[in-house]
Amino acid sequence: MTDKRKSERVNRNIKSEVSTNDHLTFSSSVDVSKGGVFISTPDPLANGSEVTLSIKLSSDEELEVKGIVKWVRANESDSGRAGMGIEFTDLDSEKEEKINKIIK
Repeated sequence: MTDKRKSERVNRNIKSEVSTNDHLTFSSSVDVSKGGVFISTPDPLANGSEVTLSIKLSSDEELEVKGIVKWVRANESDSGRAGMGIEFTDLDSEKEEKINKIIK
């Protein structure tokens, strides 16, 4: 697979929730960038799914962002854990600043 990332990704294990109108998954992110996140889950959503992602920043702070599933790894393999790559779609300057704090 060719790496098409626009931003450098940083490995982080952050608790998160991914939800759609009819689905909720509790998981952890594996890596984060300015443009998106990889969520490790044995039950990834389909490509193109629009999601709301709640990322736990601290014990009392969460960041909620909208995103779209850009790719899926359905099964664990030598190339990585099962999960989905989610591209952020609604970052304003405040949310972007919080994402930047995560990746620094």
